Amino acid sequence: MSLEFNISSNNGISIVSFIGKIVSDENLVLLQKEISALNEPNAMNLIFDFGQLTHINSSGINFIIRSLTRSRIINRDLVLTSITGNVKTIFEIAKITEIFSIYATVSEAINHFKN
Repeated sequence: MSLEFNISSNNGISIVSFIGKIVSDENLVLLQKEISALNEPNAMNLIFDFGQLTHINSSGINFIIRSLTRSRIINRDLVLTSITGNVKTIFEIAKITEIFSIYATVSEAINHFKN
């Protein structure tokens, strides 16, 4: 299975749920278009939910960092949630855990934006 995703919103926060594997830039083209559309006239804060993501490589890491940069340019934020298993190991090796706010659950991530 390659990458699938769902985007939902909750009080001005867009929640992107990743499902499957990020193994190439091709997996991310449609998602990048969707996220870019979210950032245009009414920018929203973002939560990336990795609860159903099983694999990620450097393409995925690059995408996540670019997404954070774009969010901050428009005075928004991006937080990560539900990182486990292989994905957590890769994030620790890549030191993603030092760059992002990371929460165990989507509810905790939503609370990040309420404070």
